[in-house]
Order: sequence, then C-alpha cells, then structure tokens
Amino acid sequence: IAWIIASIPVWLASKLFSNESSFPRAMAATLLSVIVFAIIVFIFSFISIVLGLPIIAILGLILGFIGILGVYKAIFDVGWLGALGIAIVAFIITIVIDLILAALGLGALTVTHFLHIKV
Repeated sequence: IAWIIASIPVWLASKLFSNESSFPRAMAATLLSVIVFAIIVFIFSFISIVLGLPIIAILGLILGFIGILGVYKAIFDVGWLGALGIAIVAFIITIVIDLILAALGLGALTVTHFLHIKV
C-alpha cells in the first residue's frame, strides 16, 4: 500500500512533463528509483567506511539522486531537466499532501510529523 501511495506524487508530477505518463509507469519508476538509490548509496557508503572518507558517502547520495533522475528519464521518456522537474514537483506534491494530512490530524506518519512542523 505504501508503494501505491508513494507513486501518486510521481504520477501527478509526470503528467506535467511527459506524454508517457501512466500510474503503472509511476509505480515502476517509484520502485526502481528506490532500488537504484539504495544500491548506489550502499556501495558508496561501504567504500566510505572501508577507506575512512565520509565525503565518499556524500558523493554516493549525489550519485544516487542522479540515478533517480536516470530512472525517471528512462521510464517517462523525458530529458534530464524533465526528470529533475518530475522530482521537484513530486517532492512539492508530497509536502502539500503531508500538510493536508497533518491539518486533518492524520500526520502521525508524515514528513511534517517527523520534522515537528505544527499546522
């Protein structure tokens, strides 16, 4: 269920940037982007620990985000800026949904709850 819910902002954002937008594609993009991000961050975190260089873990986060953009680029048939647009708009939609849920008293598991934002 969380996968379906997490796919909604990506689906809505992709409608603004892609003619190839569909909910199944958004679900695939959401799943693959999490997998790609996790693999990249794991590899770079491991290397960071082995070498004792924390900056490598930060590089992993940056490359992981680029990996997410690559997934969006491939699945929604957009360029790099279109993929970045999808990521930014999906993030904004997620925050708006979180704020609405928090205002309704359903914010126990939202970003606004964990950041201690009062609505």
